Amino acid sequence: MKTVTMRELNRKTASVLDAVERGETFELKRKGKAVGYLTPAPPLPERKANWKSHFEWLRKQSKKRGASLLAEFDEDRRRLRAREMALR
Repeated sequence: MKTVTMRELNRKTASVLDAVERGETFELKRKGKAVGYLTPAPPLPERKANWKSHFEWLRKQSKKRGASLLAEFDEDRRRLRAREMALR
């Protein structure tokens, strides 16, 4: 993957786009930090959450599991509090 700065892209847009058409990929940088990529492939479609199936799964979980999970959270919280107090 090649790197191109914003200044280079401004000055050589046509040649960079020609290279992208040939299959090359560029990392676009501004002030030394990567801000994007120029690739010949389209971006992957965003995956959307299937909330209906998620809530159905939650309803099927047992009540006991929920109580034990809350107990685990409480125990973790107590341990973190004790660690913070020991560090003071």
